Amino acid sequence: MITEGYAVSETVKTDDRNNGAAISPAGRTQTSVAVDRLRSDIIAGRLRPTEKLRVQPLAARYGLSASALREALSRLVTDGLVDVEDQRGFRVAQVSREDLLDLTDTRVELECLALQRAIRHGDVAWESNIVAAFHRLSRASEQEAQDHPDNLTLLDELSTLHRNFHSSLIAACRSEWLLYFSSLLYEQSDRYRRLALYSAPQSRNTLEEHKALMDAAIRRDAPVACDLLGQHFHETTRIILSVQGITADTTTLFATPVADSSVQS
Repeated sequence: MITEGYAVSETVKTDDRNNGAAISPAGRTQTSVAVDRLRSDIIAGRLRPTEKLRVQPLAARYGLSASALREALSRLVTDGLVDVEDQRGFRVAQVSREDLLDLTDTRVELECLALQRAIRHGDVAWESNIVAAFHRLSRASEQEAQDHPDNLTLLDELSTLHRNFHSSLIAACRSEWLLYFSSLLYEQSDRYRRLALYSAPQSRNTLEEHKALMDAAIRRDAPVACDLLGQHFHETTRIILSVQGITADTTTLFATPVADSSVQS
């Protein structure tokens, strides 16, 4: 079953300078477009964990070639968003309690290292970008509070702004590898967060958490900033693990109930 996705509005054509590969008017290949569409739909939960990813229906859905879809799926295997089995094709990567706990611990360690370096090297422009990212996230969150909770466009916008804020915190770390792996881990974490979004408790004030993070980073208090970052990530994980189902018409996110009291609500 293929859930809601995006249609590609631009007409895709070929270019002799790109060895005949299909490209969009913006200069992007069909494969690049397919990677972005699939990545977005997997992280947002529009393509569900373990869902079969059939090339032809997906190609028709996105308005792209089958070869572009196959290449895109292969690329996403390396990012851990898609699984592939011999003779069985592609599926959305599965989720599990163990994977989320491992993911969270790894992300805390990696991003705290990046945050420490960013605080050490960051300049006034870095500080300004953090403040601007927080302001945009704050304004969008206020709009969400007044809007209908099922506004998927707004939820996608909030997810982007949330990612931009966390990226701004570590942007000055001066390590392309740290930024690269932090980006991969963010996508995996955001996938879990989005899967549990509709069932998670709504009493948490994440804006206060983000503001505290911003303030600690700007005043160059690395120990406090890292402590707050770890608490922020672990609290998200605790909430996700407390959710027994995602929506009324789908299966449970985790196969077994959470028994560890440290992650109970």
